[in-house]
Amino acid sequence: MSPLVLPPPKLTKWRARSQTAGAYRIFEVLRLELEDASGNARGDAFTLRCNDWCNVVALTPDDEVVLVWQYRFGTGTLSLEIPGGVVDPGETPEQAARRELREETGYEADSLEPLLVVEPNPAIQSNRCFTFVARTAQPAGSTHFDAQEELETVLVPEARLGDLLDGGQVTHSLVQGALERYLRLRRLR
Repeated sequence: MSPLVLPPPKLTKWRARSQTAGAYRIFEVLRLELEDASGNARGDAFTLRCNDWCNVVALTPDDEVVLVWQYRFGTGTLSLEIPGGVVDPGETPEQAARRELREETGYEADSLEPLLVVEPNPAIQSNRCFTFVARTAQPAGSTHFDAQEELETVLVPEARLGDLLDGGQVTHSLVQGALERYLRLRRLR
């Protein structure tokens, strides 16, 4: 079945003049002066300029998915996730995914295949999140956490991923989307 392609919208992009309102370690806040396509002023908006991110659905030769528990400052909770992080300047998303998999779990894989590219929150963020599938991931050494990271690796049988998602243990929306997409594509094969 071919993908559904909708006709282009009749809407036209708005114009925005931007200036940096604040710069922080992992993002910049931009103040946008908005104007619609007809030239009408539409007020100000604030957005975040962030680097792109990457995630990895890593599968072991024993059909287990490599997940991590990680403390998340925003919610103040432990979050069950797939390995991932920021794409550093000069890195491709695939290079970053390989690096994050190794740093966060100690696992490596021979090849990565693209799974999904999403915009985490296009209302206020400029970045994309690239998710890859890493097959035959195996332990290759020790982990190397960033200063504000502490993670615990857990292996989950691939056949139980749906149960894990349905049970509400995965609450990170980017991780849910990636795992749901992986499961849907696996069923189509």
